[in-house]
Amino acid sequence: MKIMVYDGPKRLHIEEVPDPGKLGDEEVRIRTLYSGISHGTEMAIYRGVAPFFHRVQDPVTRLFKDADSRQEWKYPIRSNDPGVWYMGYSNVGEIVETGPKVRGLKVGDIVQTSAPHQSMVVMHRAGCNLLPAGLKPEYGVFWTNLVTAFNGILDTRIKLGDTVVVFGLGALGQMVAQLAKMNGAMQVIGVDALASRCKIAAENGADHVFDTTKVQDVAAAVRELTGGKGPDSVIEVSGNSRALNEAVRTAAFEGDITVISWYQGEMQGLNFSEEFHHNRPRIRASHTTAIDRGISNTWDMARRAEVCRELIGRLKFSNMATDIFAYEDAAAAYRAIDEKKADMLQAILKY
Repeated sequence: MKIMVYDGPKRLHIEEVPDPGKLGDEEVRIRTLYSGISHGTEMAIYRGVAPFFHRVQDPVTRLFKDADSRQEWKYPIRSNDPGVWYMGYSNVGEIVETGPKVRGLKVGDIVQTSAPHQSMVVMHRAGCNLLPAGLKPEYGVFWTNLVTAFNGILDTRIKLGDTVVVFGLGALGQMVAQLAKMNGAMQVIGVDALASRCKIAAENGADHVFDTTKVQDVAAAVRELTGGKGPDSVIEVSGNSRALNEAVRTAAFEGDITVISWYQGEMQGLNFSEEFHHNRPRIRASHTTAIDRGISNTWDMARRAEVCRELIGRLKFSNMATDIFAYEDAAAAYRAIDEKKADMLQAILKY
């Protein structure tokens, strides 16, 4: 089978290795059809700046500390190395073999898994998400981001009739905007610096879109649309600290800001001396490993996954799968994302 290998920051190649061996009783063998590249998390890893390369989180205190020599990641890193979860984590493929105790899945089923960018994977049946019949397999790569987006919507607690502003209209932000409408928002406002992304958000149901290259003061523009009050909720999905600063300015008095972004390194461009201090916004980080504790007793991970299985058949992806690369051209795909190809929304590898 073919795997992906990082030789160093911004350097990767495809390598041939033996296929995985015999299946366990409850495992399935999957021939990859497509995998989606994360333009956020994976880029931090591709660039070699992800914090967990040199820092680790204590499982008890949840504080980060310097990794020791045994814990640090060292190049080369292969997609099939144990514990390497970050070289692709939205793989779509066809089941070609099942273990003797597998139930609910069969040869020929198309499933999404958190497996990496490689041509064949072996997964426990519990890690396989059966895609709805009729869904194009390439759209299945949006599953992982959909779970993240849905988690953020649950954390935000949108009410019927709310106004919601979404900063960042990449693949994740596009799904957040669509889900906000489905969840009862009367008015969804999208914000991005790329005209192509603003256009897609409008096509997919956003009521207003602000291109920050043309609208200099987003907070003021949102106030005009909301009678001077500001939105009920702001969701920050861009990963840009300046966007977080503008999200703080945009939020209503005592408003809510949900941050789905994973920021890299120290934050630049933040000014918390004005609107943040005087308008008392609440900022919450949203991450798929947990959910708002007020609803965690009913919204466990299994239920969230089941709902996402339904949602992935309802959202619009036809204008979001913008760039499909042959798997052998993976290095070119990563370079294009890293160099911020203007019209690229979601890069997909085809096997």
